Parts: sequence; structure tokens; C-alpha cells
Amino acid sequence: MFLIDGYNLLHAMGILKGRVGPFGLEKARRGLLGLLHSTYQEESPDVTVVFDAAKALPGGPEEQEHEGIHIRWAVGGQSADDIIESLIAVSSAPKQLTVVSDDHRIQQAARRRHCKVLGCGEYLDWLENHRRERRRRSQPSASKPEHLSEEEAGYWLREFADLEDNPDLKRLSDPIEWKDLGE
Repeated sequence: MFLIDGYNLLHAMGILKGRVGPFGLEKARRGLLGLLHSTYQEESPDVTVVFDAAKALPGGPEEQEHEGIHIRWAVGGQSADDIIESLIAVSSAPKQLTVVSDDHRIQQAARRRHCKVLGCGEYLDWLENHRRERRRRSQPSASKPEHLSEEEAGYWLREFADLEDNPDLKRLSDPIEWKDLGE
């Protein structure tokens, strides 16, 4: 299970630099959620991303799902950090929870509950490796190689070397002439 500090991760990715408008934030959030869904796929329900609601579009819900990923919005005067700390505190299996944030307060709360803690940079590295591994596993393996290796070719040449001098086989490899067939 993954608990992700959404805006913290977006900043670490370099997506949120300077000031962006509400539609820029929405685009960045959707990009992040799309990346997470494409990485986790059927495991998406094991991911929760928390965003500060002050940066959300007005009138949005406190919780929602995006392609299986659970999204929490910090509302009512709470910050995303408050929500993340609360989710860590109530986790029934904290040792199975991976918390992703560069925020020291969140990291300390996670360590107190014995959660796995990944800074955003570490998580991005893990994410890339996870995506690469998933792609590798999903590619069909070739049942037959297209070419023999030099070692394999050498083996077969040695194995059948004496056939080249066999007169019966030599006759089979000579060009066929119609007169030889009785025509």
C-alpha cells in the first residue's frame, strides 16, 4: 500500500515550478495520476494520493477515485500533511504501508509506526524500475531465437562436418537434371 504526498511529489518531479493557475494544477494532478495508474494498473486501489484542497478546483469532493487510485483532499482547515499523518495513525497494517514524501514531519510519523518511508527522489527511481520491470514481464518471450550464436553455429558445423564428404548425401545436394529422372 502506498500513501503519497501529491504536491510534494509533483514538486520533486519538477512539474510544479513557480506559480501555476488552477488548470495548470489540474493538468499536473491528472498527469501524476495517469503515471501512477499506468504503473500500478490492477494494483491501483493500493495507492492513496493526498492533495491540499486549497489548491484544488472549488466545490470538489473530499475523496474521489481516479482509475482505482484513491484521492484525498485536505479540507476544513487541515493540510495534506495532517491527513497523511492521520492515515498513518489509523493504518491497521503500518508495516505494509509505504509513505512517499520529502516532508520530515510525515517521515517521522511514518517511522514511528514502522512504515516504509521513501523520499520523492527514491520513489521516482523505484517507480521507473517498477515500470521497466512490468514492461519486461509483459513482453512475450521469443520461443525461438532469430539467429544462432557463434558458439551454437560452431557446434552444429562441427557436429555435421563429416556429412560434407558423404557421397550419398553429396549426390542429393547436386543439381537435378531432368535426364537423370528418366525423362
